[in-house]
Amino acid sequence: MSYFLKKSIPSKKGLYLQIYRTNYVPGKGNKNKSYQAIGYVSDLKAQGIEDPIKYALKLVKELNEKNPSPRVKQVGENSVTKNLGYFLIKAVIDGLDVDQIMNTFTQQKHFKFKMSEFVRAMIYAQIANPGSKLKAYEKVIPNLYGVQTFSYDQILDGIEYIGQDYTKYIELFNQQINELWGRQTDVNFFDCTNYYFEIDLEDDMRRKGPSKENRRCPIIGQALLLDKEQIPLGMLMYPGNQSEKPYLRKMIEDTKTRYDIKGRVIQVADKGLNCAKNIYSAVKEANDGYIFSKSVHGRCIPDAERKWVLLKNDVNPWVDVKDSNGNIAYRYKECIDVFEYKFLDNNGEEVKFKVKEKRIATYNPSLAAKQKMEITNEVNKAINGITIKELSKEEFGNMSKYVNFTATTKGGEKAKIASSLNQEKINEDLAMAGYNLLVTSETNMPAQEIYAVYHGLWKIEESFKIMKSYLDARPVFLQKEESIVGHFTICYLALTILRLLEIKIFKNRISTQNIIEFIRQYSITDTGEKCFINNSTKGRISDIICEELGLAKLGNLLLKQRDVDLILETEI
Repeated sequence: MSYFLKKSIPSKKGLYLQIYRTNYVPGKGNKNKSYQAIGYVSDLKAQGIEDPIKYALKLVKELNEKNPSPRVKQVGENSVTKNLGYFLIKAVIDGLDVDQIMNTFTQQKHFKFKMSEFVRAMIYAQIANPGSKLKAYEKVIPNLYGVQTFSYDQILDGIEYIGQDYTKYIELFNQQINELWGRQTDVNFFDCTNYYFEIDLEDDMRRKGPSKENRRCPIIGQALLLDKEQIPLGMLMYPGNQSEKPYLRKMIEDTKTRYDIKGRVIQVADKGLNCAKNIYSAVKEANDGYIFSKSVHGRCIPDAERKWVLLKNDVNPWVDVKDSNGNIAYRYKECIDVFEYKFLDNNGEEVKFKVKEKRIATYNPSLAAKQKMEITNEVNKAINGITIKELSKEEFGNMSKYVNFTATTKGGEKAKIASSLNQEKINEDLAMAGYNLLVTSETNMPAQEIYAVYHGLWKIEESFKIMKSYLDARPVFLQKEESIVGHFTICYLALTILRLLEIKIFKNRISTQNIIEFIRQYSITDTGEKCFINNSTKGRISDIICEELGLAKLGNLLLKQRDVDLILETEI
């Protein structure tokens, strides 16, 4: 078991502290349960505790020291029902032919297992039934039909070893993917996210920073690069308190070097990566191109540009793009001009440059309705938050942008922070709902094509969602930096293989989510008479898999040993 600090705001009294305990329940995985209530921060301060959070973390540390988690457990009695759906993942790895090279990685380490078998087992487990490494040891890997098992110590050692030099695993898989299918790298999609930790302790990688999920826990950053077909091309892990902007330049440079790319690469990224340094790097240093979005809110955009976006009667007319039902999908207008940028180089010197760009303003009615609803919800939360006395800006979270914070004094007393609704910001966001601005170096590319390419970014956002939700990449409970990075490497490789199945094998006839669901539910039960019962449900997904892979007996109720062996020997 292990203990961690949970912070919440259950009432108007503000921040509330509790100690939670994590227990492993056989057959169910890790379960979190409230162990000890610490109390409200305001009450604890009134009791004379100057730093309640520091006080609570000390209690958590003492509990973890008194109750260390066991490192070794015995594998329980194996079930006669085993997962066989992982054969799809096995077929892709077989086709990539990476085993021999992976095994050379550990020649000097003298592991009592082959690294290829270990990586395979961890990828299978991450897709078939994700969770903690203890869960993988006790429950998941032993219940994968015909897969080698590992001790808990071996799993921890193997994950740590992968994290020590994770880029070579990515490079190996990329090289083999390129050999087998080729890569389309003239357009690359890039984005970043972060993952939170339940344990509120910082180190070199786990740092507190802007969380994508509005968490106050330490986070770790992940940069992801996809090729033109939206198949993962690269991954970088970085400390949670660092800016994501430099990693776009690094990953593009690394990709061009790795694949000896001589032509132009169009970088596609969200507004968070739109900065002068990245634009300079693309067009002035690398002779590349870019398609970025630009925020239409606040200080992110000059007043002249905001007015142009909102201008109805413009020399650049709005063009309606309709869907198949004749409804307006989006509207756009465009202009081409020379724009000036500036930034400080590594020596602190100002660099100025000009770029000829196309600007495309877009308006999406559906997005406008959604954003207006989100703004209304945040405003309502802000109104409720304002009623809570002594609530800090950090405790308001994302809704703080709709709140004014001012310091007030009374008769020389210590200043208190008063909060009030920021109506000006609310009105601005409501007026800009549904609008977006695209910025590109590709002045000859049609506006609708630019729009379509940029909106391919949804695939990378979906990739992050798959890793966080379907592959349970977070929350992260591992402690060592190398083990944490090793964990995310396995998640990345799992995502890559799933995308290969979706795009290359099944030609987008089956979604990644459908593939995951099939893998998890396709199991067999050993009758003890050299015969197995197929427990899966036959349907459209299994029919497509049978058709594409030529597995005539995949849906049979009764499978003989030879049938099972043939399924496991499936070739792509």
